[in-house]
Amino acid sequence: MIACQRDDLAASVRQQGVGNRVEHGRRVIGVAALGLDKRRSWRPALACGLMFALLVLPGVVPAYETDIRQQLTFLAARQFNQCVAGTDIPQLTALQVRNIVRANVQESEAGWWQRATRWGFYDRRNQETDQVLLGRVDTRMHGRYNAAARRVTGNGEREDLDRFRDLGTVVHFLQSVTVPANVVPIFHPRPWRWNGTDRFSIHPLDRDALTRVLAGTCATLLATPESENLRTLLDRTAAVTIANVRAPIDDMDSTWQAFWEEEEPGSFGDYGPAGNNFGRAARFPCGDTSCELLDDDPIYLEFALQQHRLAALSTMRALLILQRFRLREGVVQPARF
Repeated sequence: MIACQRDDLAASVRQQGVGNRVEHGRRVIGVAALGLDKRRSWRPALACGLMFALLVLPGVVPAYETDIRQQLTFLAARQFNQCVAGTDIPQLTALQVRNIVRANVQESEAGWWQRATRWGFYDRRNQETDQVLLGRVDTRMHGRYNAAARRVTGNGEREDLDRFRDLGTVVHFLQSVTVPANVVPIFHPRPWRWNGTDRFSIHPLDRDALTRVLAGTCATLLATPESENLRTLLDRTAAVTIANVRAPIDDMDSTWQAFWEEEEPGSFGDYGPAGNNFGRAARFPCGDTSCELLDDDPIYLEFALQQHRLAALSTMRALLILQRFRLREGVVQPARF
């Protein structure tokens, strides 16, 4: 039996070209994007890495729970139909919405091997080159997202409902990049720590509050430029998440990087001094003093609502992009009113 040390795991990640950080006690070990550690044997490290991938990684990058995804998508579709009423843009049918939701959820509920080998982190530096760990683990989301996006608005004969199923896959990733830990990104879950699940990703959705704020998004949605496509939408959504993480926490001399701390683009960040404690009581440095948030603090609720609104609005924009495409291609006629 091989005794896997954390240093061996870090080495295996380094050898496989994943530019990231692996926790080592409280601090973390920086890993060069394409470096190769020649100081230690690769065999124990690779064996440990394989064991880690097979036994631990099935839950990596869970992002939102299934119930949250369903609510986000249904609320977005309902608000979309309200926004396009009285315009040329066709409203969605119940069957179309059902196919989007099912594909979104199926991506979340994939089998353990698929989840272990298809992580889905957003890379702010390099979206063109696939990052593969141990020859099998696709650590980034971009290849799968772009393939689904091409199928949604690609040319050629296709069943119309197939485009909506592929749009469900696109929506899955769009919603995922509103989870800060997926965009900074931070490696989670962490099996060597008890608080392995990212706390923001399981924070409850306030359905009533989200419904209220979405009611005011119609002008923003319909102002989406015709040049917007699904690829630029992913980057725009991720950029807003990063901007929100860098923004100050209300009435505090600290930003949300107290919870999600960035490194250079292309590398993993880490949970900040507040730790992986979103939604729970937390104390952290604030300038020359310390700040404190309480369990279910209203400040938490406001930030979560902001990100859930972003997830729903990006979903609505994806719906708009597909409906505009279907109009241009003559798949559907302009709505009559």
